Amino acid sequence: MTTRERAQVFGELAEEYDRVRPSYPADLATEILELAGPGPVLEVGAGTGKASALFAAHDIDLTCLEPDPRMATVLRRTVPGVPVIESTFERWTPDRAYGLVISAQAWHWVDPARRNALAFAALAPGGLLAPFWNVFLLPDRELYTALAEVDARHGLTGEQSPHSLHADDLPDTPRPFAEQWPDLAGIEELFTDLRTLRYRSARSYTPTEYRAHLHSISLYRMLDEPRRHTVIDETVAVVEAHGATIDFALHTYVALARRPS
Repeated sequence: MTTRERAQVFGELAEEYDRVRPSYPADLATEILELAGPGPVLEVGAGTGKASALFAAHDIDLTCLEPDPRMATVLRRTVPGVPVIESTFERWTPDRAYGLVISAQAWHWVDPARRNALAFAALAPGGLLAPFWNVFLLPDRELYTALAEVDARHGLTGEQSPHSLHADDLPDTPRPFAEQWPDLAGIEELFTDLRTLRYRSARSYTPTEYRAHLHSISLYRMLDEPRRHTVIDETVAVVEAHGATIDFALHTYVALARRPS
């Protein structure tokens, strides 16, 4: 590993990140906004605007926080006219009370000791916190096993690689909120009405597309460059040997928590 800060490596390839990373279901933005009700919306860690564009399409009062100026450059192009503040959540002071705080694939980068309190302070009474994540699952057991062997060979077994979960690993029956959301540990001390939304879709990549996708993931970007290329080359070779594409079941999970009125 290098000494770079893991949360900031995405800016090294901001344009490519925006091109290869998946977005989120359009229904997600619609449903979250309906649950939140009227009021300004704050996005924490907006990146290049994958989620921002979905919410901005609803003609809402949206403000985006993005600490990396390289990502923020793409973000401003993605959501023209939306205020973009180049700051982490920790360094920013709320300018007003927000009705909704969202965070797409970024909540785990916020300081675990402060994030619940920061969200509480940014929200109006009755406001909604809604971080969400895409989770990749491989239905193909043979391919899943072969890719897990590549990960193990390179000591990546403790990391969340995009092919670390088989489709059977996530039960259909919802788990208790605290068990499902370790990134929201202690949330019940400040928030109420805890619940989870799930959306299902699919995502397929050719080997070339999957190579580009892997290069956009912090797990791989934090490896020294020769090792990163070796791991990705071996991973893509497994995909190429298996078929024309790698096919994922894509689950998008939303954690909802409301500030008491």
